Amino acid sequence: MKNLFSTRNWNRVFLYLLFICSTFSIAGTEASIAVLYLITLIRWIWNRPLTQLENPFLWVTLFFIATTVLSGLFNSYETDHLMALRSNWRLLLPLLLAGILTEVNSEQLLWTFFGFVFLISVYGIIQYFTGADWLRPEGEELTTPYLFGSSEGNNVYHAKGNFSHHLTYGGFLLLSFPLLVSLTFCKDWYPLTRILTALIAIFVLLGIGASLGRSIWLGTAAVFAILMYRISPKLILAISIAIIAAATYFFTQLGNAPIQNRVPTNRLEALQQRFISGFILRSNQDRILMWETGISAIKDHFWLGIGYNNNSVVMPKYRKRISESTGHRFHNKEALGVHNIYLQTWVNYGFFGMLGYLGILVIFFLQTTRAILRTNNFTFENSILWAGISGVCGFMVAGLFENNFRDGEVQAMLLILMGLCFNQIQKLKGRIFKS
Repeated sequence: MKNLFSTRNWNRVFLYLLFICSTFSIAGTEASIAVLYLITLIRWIWNRPLTQLENPFLWVTLFFIATTVLSGLFNSYETDHLMALRSNWRLLLPLLLAGILTEVNSEQLLWTFFGFVFLISVYGIIQYFTGADWLRPEGEELTTPYLFGSSEGNNVYHAKGNFSHHLTYGGFLLLSFPLLVSLTFCKDWYPLTRILTALIAIFVLLGIGASLGRSIWLGTAAVFAILMYRISPKLILAISIAIIAAATYFFTQLGNAPIQNRVPTNRLEALQQRFISGFILRSNQDRILMWETGISAIKDHFWLGIGYNNNSVVMPKYRKRISESTGHRFHNKEALGVHNIYLQTWVNYGFFGMLGYLGILVIFFLQTTRAILRTNNFTFENSILWAGISGVCGFMVAGLFENNFRDGEVQAMLLILMGLCFNQIQKLKGRIFKS
């Protein structure tokens, strides 16, 4: 009975809940993280190891969190600076997972997670064709049509899974995808297991396509490039040639028929249109001009930023300047930010906030890269670390075009992926915390 109520058993329960809930419920995800925080805090108080927390990832994360609060406290705008913690309180999760994951069978946990990822991928593919939103009550569906074809059978919808936005759905799958692809080549797994992993990866890739998120597609391309480099640098050359050939085909369509200006007659043309739009300046003018407003705001608020969640208060004047000089009418609200996480972080939290954010990424890459060099290629540990490197790189590429770090569901998956990597680092080092 004593063992039943041990912190070790509770950690296992909420670890599984964290990985499962991350696929469909932000409330369940945050509740699981909160309980894991509480259990870890109890352990720390009981064992008194606080003086041992010397991992640089911890301190750069605390630095970033501090800058987000201080930015709101000292800048010239009224803001609820403590609410900055609301979007960043999860950031210590990777270090918690580094230790807690040793208490479960990581492979079993991942396969439970992969099962749910497979389900939401299939669900998203169905949504792409039908617009179905079965998991929400009638009248509260969040179906978003991309466009309607020439007939009812050619309608195209954004896949969302059970998330509220197609970019959230796509961003989550983007971070799940490298785990599946990397482990497909894991020599520690049986061939049948690897085949099943590859099949799930294909469905996840189709789900990413069904999201119709162009930034997600670019991030996925970055994941592919890194993981193919891991397998063989020669593959990069072959894939590059294939991409150039495909891009040439797509762009030739523009010369004959203005695909951007016509209603697609089938779903392939809809995807083609969506892909091509990413390379047409006119189709991205709104985003480009939002970047300009962000740069202007940074110049005026270089050190402290404008504070957390102050976009709707401060940014209208910068948009007004752009609109008056260009005649452009913005399609997205000011509250949505500038659709670039690097500019957005600087706008909100200033220079030091941006420095802290980049510091988190740099330290993660340094620690993970060092660990990769200590592992044999294509082992389970090596596969997890490569998945982390490629997944975070894909996330960073997608972040050039959206505020994905501020998306709770995507951020949680990013931290889970980092935590899986830190767990492997801890296995290699003995302890991630210096003893």
